[in-house]
Amino acid sequence: MIRTYGLAKAIVLPWLKFWFRCHFEGLENIPKDGPAIVAFNHIAFLDPFAAAYAVDKAGRRPRFLGKSELFQDKRVGWILRGAGQIEVKRGTREAPMALDHAVAALSRGEVVVVFPEGTITTDRDLNPMAPKTGMARMALEAGVPVIPAAVWGTANIWPKGYKKHMWPPRQDVLVRVGTPMTVRGDHRNRDDWTRVGAEVMEEIGILLASLRPAVPDRRRPQRGAAA
Repeated sequence: MIRTYGLAKAIVLPWLKFWFRCHFEGLENIPKDGPAIVAFNHIAFLDPFAAAYAVDKAGRRPRFLGKSELFQDKRVGWILRGAGQIEVKRGTREAPMALDHAVAALSRGEVVVVFPEGTITTDRDLNPMAPKTGMARMALEAGVPVIPAAVWGTANIWPKGYKKHMWPPRQDVLVRVGTPMTVRGDHRNRDDWTRVGAEVMEEIGILLASLRPAVPDRRRPQRGAAA
């Protein structure tokens, strides 16, 4: 992973720095060492790149939990595989293994990045959806802090279900990282999964609300789509 991560970083980060205006706040909340989960909202296909850039800029190597479809996407799959990210094969017998791999990474002191919703939000206004249980289960089993974070502006560039832009340069991408959260509960208890997930998503929502005024939502519906 170390060798291929360096290659992916050398290719992707210069492009992100050159093509977009990336703004980061709160990177000091990501610990310089030791395990942590960084949990982002998910509004566009560009989000994993923005999240990776933020965590790398904070001095850590991110490990992602990503759905299998991303690993099969020729545009981003090679980067995810090359950087040693964790594939989630949802709906298969292998799906629980992804959480085991993530907990093992945390036990080694790594930073795991997750999108708790499990997919790009389907909310018309890009509000966060209810989270899946994986993030809470990992945090409770590994006993590590969860760091809420919000990304905004990426939906203007690479949206889902809207007209694709031609990627004009110097568009703004905003990332704000919140303070670490200590979560408590039983990693085998579904009620604790739900509670912890809701607590983290509430903090992400607060961060997201603080970013919205800085960059307007410029998405345009696809031709023929319902308004």
